[in-house]
Amino acid sequence: MKSPSSTPPGSVRRDFIRIVNCFSTYLCSLKQSKITFPEISEASETIIRGWGKELPAQAAFFFEGPENASVFIIDSGTTFFKGETGELLSRIIAAMGLSAGAVLICNSDAPKVVAEKIRQISPRVIITLGEEAGRVILGSEFSLEKLRGKFHEFEGIRVMPTFHPSLLVEQPQYKREVWEDMKLVMKYAGL
Repeated sequence: MKSPSSTPPGSVRRDFIRIVNCFSTYLCSLKQSKITFPEISEASETIIRGWGKELPAQAAFFFEGPENASVFIIDSGTTFFKGETGELLSRIIAAMGLSAGAVLICNSDAPKVVAEKIRQISPRVIITLGEEAGRVILGSEFSLEKLRGKFHEFEGIRVMPTFHPSLLVEQPQYKREVWEDMKLVMKYAGL
């Protein structure tokens, strides 16, 4: 007989799912045959019917920085301060008189979680980097080309959409426009 520690985790999972599916089938057959058994909640029935099925993929949410930061950055990517793009973002933030550790930055992959985080933090100003990040806060009709360079609002918090640093690496001619956006942020936030 094998010890529990020598059983591969995948087979334990398969056995568990098989047992739950069998139990679920048993409960369903009892219910259909009108045999009296204790009622289970609708939520429990939903869980039972879902056993063994793949869960929907959940978008990953990453953030870093202090949760009391007055500047909240939403990035269309997830590498934040890494690589050439990250170095450029660090330089932009430093030119604003801040450090990378003084801003809260998150990715835009989980819009509901981003909105929840903003409500929880209530920053003074939000900067969105790139088209995708702007859509998370300003809606699906958001166009960076049309809305960049002006403040907008998300639940009473000012939002400045601007170009993503990856674009600036590829097309440095847009650096001036981003700097103009950051000057507006600095003035509003008192930096």
